[in-house]
Amino acid sequence: MKPENPIPKDTVNRYFQNVETRAWTDAEKELDTIRQKAQNTAWYKGYVKALEGLLLTYKSNDDKYIYLPRALANRTEESIKQLREEFEKFASNEIHGEYDRGFFKALEDYVTVLSALKTGGPPSPVTPPELGEKMEEAKKDEGLTQYLAESS
Repeated sequence: MKPENPIPKDTVNRYFQNVETRAWTDAEKELDTIRQKAQNTAWYKGYVKALEGLLLTYKSNDDKYIYLPRALANRTEESIKQLREEFEKFASNEIHGEYDRGFFKALEDYVTVLSALKTGGPPSPVTPPELGEKMEEAKKDEGLTQYLAESS
């Protein structure tokens, strides 16, 4: 069972659709709503960061070296399905941290919505993290001072 998602599914789906149609102002408004509704956990921070990255990637129009736009350039139902499965594996693999799982879940949700748009179906609902996942407050970079000192 999944916990109640504080981010409205429709808001995220509209965000993805606005990014896809290059409606930047509308996408930014939806992203602001998502930021306000997201919980202060590592999973949601990763999720929101991926959404921000999608917007910046597509808005810059310089997708020459960027993986996702290149992978989606000649998208077919099969290529979208393959990407979705790849992102789903990363999002559900506990070897990755909460932040990374949230990040890849956002990418999985994005290609799921793209797939629905391509086939003409309604977008699938966006899902929050599993109930079993730790929903800890995101921490500051405590304990990194040692590594920062070593790298300078």
